[in-house]
Amino acid sequence: MVLLAATYLGYPLVLLLLHSFKPLREAGSGRALPHDLAVTVLIAAYNEQGSILDKLKTVLAAADNSPWRVAMIVGDDGSTDDTALLAESVVDARLTVVRCPRGGKASVLNRIIDLARGDIVILTDADPLFLPDTIEAIVQPFADPAVGAVAGAVVVNRASGGKRRLAQFDGLFRTYESWLRTAESRLMGCSSADGGLFAIRRGLFPVVPGDVTDDFYISTAAVAGGQRIVFEPAARVVEESIAGSRRNFRRRVRITVRGMTGLWRRRRLMNPFVTGGYAFGLIVHKLLRRLAPLFLVALWPLSLMAAFASQGLATWFWAATCGGLSLLVLCGVAGLAEGIGWPRPVRMLHGLALHLAGQLTGVWQFATGRRYSQWTPAK
Repeated sequence: MVLLAATYLGYPLVLLLLHSFKPLREAGSGRALPHDLAVTVLIAAYNEQGSILDKLKTVLAAADNSPWRVAMIVGDDGSTDDTALLAESVVDARLTVVRCPRGGKASVLNRIIDLARGDIVILTDADPLFLPDTIEAIVQPFADPAVGAVAGAVVVNRASGGKRRLAQFDGLFRTYESWLRTAESRLMGCSSADGGLFAIRRGLFPVVPGDVTDDFYISTAAVAGGQRIVFEPAARVVEESIAGSRRNFRRRVRITVRGMTGLWRRRRLMNPFVTGGYAFGLIVHKLLRRLAPLFLVALWPLSLMAAFASQGLATWFWAATCGGLSLLVLCGVAGLAEGIGWPRPVRMLHGLALHLAGQLTGVWQFATGRRYSQWTPAK
């Protein structure tokens, strides 16, 4: 119970308290980047024919609005649809399309990074759309030489909630993550970045193993190199929520397994004697939060037994705890029924239950040796 409270309440409250006393210092503020700075945008795509043209259009528009030279490389991961053909139909000297054999996202990134030119590399998924100032906002913090990577903000299009009932939960979760990254960034640096949008110095880009979450492993290369990851909320992309509870669940399982694998490979960064306060944030944000569902499962029957065994206010406390967890499970199961217009509170609890169940399953699979070496985007 104490561990759960520390993970979900204690850590955010400590961040809130500490970062409220620390003056805001924007990375790169007051400094100027060279006008001849070269930036490369990398996109790994697999079966993205429905979104690739819109994606390229928004990236090129942001490149037009950037004060620096911007190139873009699309690596097609052996798509079985027209993704590569559509990307190649875009006539622009700044765009290079590389057709790769099917090997997973890491394989594509390891191949196309060799073609990147310039000092800064921006990585983004194939579906979130850039805003006109996205490139300028994500690059500007690199004016601070202590910054090795910059995490951008992924904004969920909540207007699609009518079609995608998890959009409201996804939007709330993204907002929470952005707030957490803002506080971490101000105090000890972000624990990692989101694959929807982040950037890293070209010289820090690592060889990416095939069984990890690439955004975590690549962005934390900055910390391994003695620099910081900062969060820039003005650097935004807009994405649609994934349709379907089962697809969301499977996605969360894969992310958890690959995330735990990446964390194990980066376990040295969890040593406070090596990375200082960053280690504390990494342990809580990336390890304890993933382990928390294990304790919730244990807490459910224990709270029921404690409610019968205790007296007075303790009885009500444990009864409320058991009732809350039972409601969460009930909404998680009920939300699987398709075609029912559940009210917003039920949809939100259903989204939370799916998230926790996916983490629980992913931790179990990681512990039993399951690994995901290929990357298949969920639509």
